Amino acid sequence: MNKSIAHSIFYFIEQLGVAIWIGAIAMFAFAVAGTIFKEAGSINLAGHLNGKVLAKLNLLEACASALLVISAIYFLLQADERTTARLIKSAILLAMIALLVVYGKFVTDRLEFLRVVEIKDFDNFDVSKQAFRDEFNSLHKTYTRLVSVNLLLGLAFMGISAFERKG
Repeated sequence: MNKSIAHSIFYFIEQLGVAIWIGAIAMFAFAVAGTIFKEAGSINLAGHLNGKVLAKLNLLEACASALLVISAIYFLLQADERTTARLIKSAILLAMIALLVVYGKFVTDRLEFLRVVEIKDFDNFDVSKQAFRDEFNSLHKTYTRLVSVNLLLGLAFMGISAFERKG
């Protein structure tokens, strides 16, 4: 395959991956989360729906990361492509994947456990569950911050791509 064509294909795969990742996070934040909680009528139902959507979102992010990893490997295997910008983008990608693992697995699993097993009923306040609610709220803030960092890292990745100098 012609090197120029291969380069274009892998650059497209890279941009597709970062666009899917950024788009998924932005769409969830803008259109899904607030709408679910506003329209569901029950915090329990909204939390259940939100959990299902987040699981699919995390899967979509993982698929996007796979596209980005494939592209990064292609470019890093070529000596003439190992530019400073490419190395920075690879470092950003590794950070994004690490954050995805943290919030997509560990934080999400604990939130679901608290929601389903410990708290069970968000619609009716039970003072004996306050410690679990506090932990849930703290973890939810952590989740939101980590996803926000990933969104910013994805935008930085895209910005670096936009200003990369091609030989």
